[in-house]
Amino acid sequence: MDNLFSYLKWRGDLEFSCLPFNIEDQLILSTLIYVNFGPFIKEGERLTIKEASERVLAVPYKAENFRVKNDFKLLEAIVKAPRFSSLYISDVEEHFDTGSRQFFAFTVHLKRAKLIVFRGTDNTVTGWKEDFAMAYEDEVPSQRDALKYLMRVARRYRGSLVIAGHSKGGNLAVYAAVNASDVVKKRILKVYNNDGPGFNEHNRTCQMVHGMDDRIVTIVPSSSIIGMLMCHSSDYLVVDSSARLIFQHDPYSWVFDGPCFKYLPERSQDSIVFESVISSWLKDASRKEREVFVDAAYKCFSAMGIDSFAGNSLEILFRAPEMIKQYKALSNDEKKVMKKLISGLIRATRTNLVTKE
Repeated sequence: MDNLFSYLKWRGDLEFSCLPFNIEDQLILSTLIYVNFGPFIKEGERLTIKEASERVLAVPYKAENFRVKNDFKLLEAIVKAPRFSSLYISDVEEHFDTGSRQFFAFTVHLKRAKLIVFRGTDNTVTGWKEDFAMAYEDEVPSQRDALKYLMRVARRYRGSLVIAGHSKGGNLAVYAAVNASDVVKKRILKVYNNDGPGFNEHNRTCQMVHGMDDRIVTIVPSSSIIGMLMCHSSDYLVVDSSARLIFQHDPYSWVFDGPCFKYLPERSQDSIVFESVISSWLKDASRKEREVFVDAAYKCFSAMGIDSFAGNSLEILFRAPEMIKQYKALSNDEKKVMKKLISGLIRATRTNLVTKE
């Protein structure tokens, strides 16, 4: 099946004067940002994507510089694609605080606008913990960072703005846009949210999103799970995917029909059922219980010395006895909450599967 690599092959040699910036272009840049450019770009530096990519490729391959192996393949392909390689990037900014914050952003200089791209969740346990914290926090650290970053870039450069991101990066794009000042909002042409999660029901952003519905473009795969979490826009585009279930979240699995996304009329039944399951589950859990659940899970992983999921999937399975040991070390209140929420998830799944049948 055709994918974003096919698009780079077919359209990578076309300048934007021949083919204007489009929805497929933003996905490629929202995926490229997963490459660990941080150590290779100096603060305040402005350079082309080709120059930045060549710096990463000049050193021996290191897994920590890439979220998945396809990121390395993307880097090799984009260097050979003039459409992207000649674009300038600047204002690279990164923040990482163990256990609370994972943030990375850069600005791409398009001819008629500045494109702000936010990185989604990386392989760190901290990144995933912050994602789950969105279920009970009104505002997580990376959301605050995203809003500050947008406002800072808006002050630094004139003209129109476009904002994009995949996964948590999509959430940050929407959050920054709807919470920006009115003056900055007027300069925003589009906000691209690629299967990013929504906001908890107490977050005022839930209500504010609808005020920018005409400029927020949400794209989800047919069996979207991440993009259907919590309060989200009711308007979205559905694309086909070569993967199944949760693995459709990977943008490399999104199917292209020639030079464009292959769109579908609606989401799959699995995605609809999952949305019902999670909605029911979260509805029955208080904000405090959600917080205790996430903190307790993080405490178990930290005690096991696991700070990243990169290459650790099988290791975590093999270390199940140790995980059980760490669970037993939790306080009685923490274990009570975890039992309640896990039981609630199982119950919600059974109920919604029966409803489906």
